[in-house]
Amino acid sequence: MVKRRTNPPRQTQAAGAKIISALLENKDAFRTAKTTGGTPPKKAVLVLRNRPDFVKKDFDRKAADLVRLGQEGKLVKTKPVRRQLAHRDPNKPGTRKTTTIFRDRIIRQLNKGQNYMSNKELVQALYRGKDPKRFPVTGPGVTVDPDHIHELQLGGTDTYDNLRLMDAWTNREIGREIDRALEDVPYGTEIIVKVIP
Repeated sequence: MVKRRTNPPRQTQAAGAKIISALLENKDAFRTAKTTGGTPPKKAVLVLRNRPDFVKKDFDRKAADLVRLGQEGKLVKTKPVRRQLAHRDPNKPGTRKTTTIFRDRIIRQLNKGQNYMSNKELVQALYRGKDPKRFPVTGPGVTVDPDHIHELQLGGTDTYDNLRLMDAWTNREIGREIDRALEDVPYGTEIIVKVIP
């Protein structure tokens, strides 16, 4: 005999459970094609959802850009290619990432003249991002990162015109979860983005 449920169904999230911000709607079709050697679908549907620990303004802007790029047919899963640029100063060895140069240029621009006082919080957040050992990104609002508007893993370019500032926690978590959601999707597959409010 089946025992009847006497407790009401759980209305809240289990303690310690993590909300996922990016998942693949047709994940099973890609996983099946990968394991059986079949033909995967031509398009992958990526669903984005705002998490309570994200900066809402930054998430909404990022999601709207990805939806627009998906509608234009510009989102394709690719292997990310990061550019390394040599220092202009011959005395400095090695190379720097595009995002590091972009951050330094913004800091320099904001420190010119009287701009520093009106943008003090932004400048301090940018400086905190330069020192991850002293200021680890453990939640929203700690620091600001240069973000690729068109994600590198979705066919974006590593150029200055594809960068803008975004909360570091929101940026890194969205990028990490998009990467995890698309792990079974083969390179060259077109991506469509949907947003759950």
